[in-house]
Amino acid sequence: MIKQVGIYGAAGHTAKMVAAELLARGIMPILGGRNRAKLEAAALELKGAEIRIAHIDRPEELRYFLKGCTAVVNCAGPFAATAMPIASLAVEQGIHYLDFTTDASIVNSLHDELGKSAAARKLVIAPAIGFYGTLAELMVRASASNLTAADDVLIAYSVRGWKPTVGSLQAMAELGGRRGVHANGRFEVRTGEPRFQTFSFPEPVGQAQVMLDYPAPEVVTIPRYITTPTVRVMMTVATVKDLRNALPPESVSDEDRAGTDYIVVTEVTAGDRIYRAVLRGGDIYRITAPIIGECVERALASRVRVYGVVSAAEAFDAQDMLRQVTRHGLTVSFS
Repeated sequence: MIKQVGIYGAAGHTAKMVAAELLARGIMPILGGRNRAKLEAAALELKGAEIRIAHIDRPEELRYFLKGCTAVVNCAGPFAATAMPIASLAVEQGIHYLDFTTDASIVNSLHDELGKSAAARKLVIAPAIGFYGTLAELMVRASASNLTAADDVLIAYSVRGWKPTVGSLQAMAELGGRRGVHANGRFEVRTGEPRFQTFSFPEPVGQAQVMLDYPAPEVVTIPRYITTPTVRVMMTVATVKDLRNALPPESVSDEDRAGTDYIVVTEVTAGDRIYRAVLRGGDIYRITAPIIGECVERALASRVRVYGVVSAAEAFDAQDMLRQVTRHGLTVSFS
């Protein structure tokens, strides 16, 4: 019997790629959202996938949308408004939940509110499954698979040619200058002017100025399985400037949006050893689809190590999952 997975906010740029990815894996996507015309257009691209109209503030409509589904992927930002309502109903209905929020505070809230009940029901509630939130986390776990404690974890991003979608811009506006950090062994939220330093990336980026405390969900997920006083996340200043000067999303084609390239560096320091990983790839939106596809497939097959509100590296075999994801145009090296 073909398994059904709901996709909420299914008319969005990334959502349509997620739906196509699930369909390619033999999983039937059920397209949900509030705009019938946009959902019908998305369904045509997927050879007539079923659509179900559901407003986020109408629980009965959401329950109908989830009927018969084994999991739900929330692709509708702002996630501050959609994550808790959909994830709560997913736990109620006994199905898995995933999204690709980048807000560490949302990940924390889901963990605090739903973690115990999801674990008791053997559910995977996995926020922040995407380019941000998963790749670096898998790199950290795969490069230092036996570590349970470290002196420091560093994640450095260089993204060139990033042309944000409407959803990405909404997510940035939602943060409103807040930056979740893991410092002195605990999570805290910082505001105020950002700090800067330089970091040495592999070529062709090389030595570059970076913004410290870049808001990313790894500051919440990594300390759950590696005890560490600090998780430092940084982003090249050139990327931040590109985002501030970005064209309106409606004027950017899908081909232009795919024309990104990125380098992600992770370093886990433990005593006198540094476990380093370097990953290269392109199109930060497209890679989210196979990442979600891998997680959904593993959750449905009960290939799960830990249940509850979890990250990909907590719930699944990080080394194997990273191998599968890198087949989609990525390269990764460890030292």
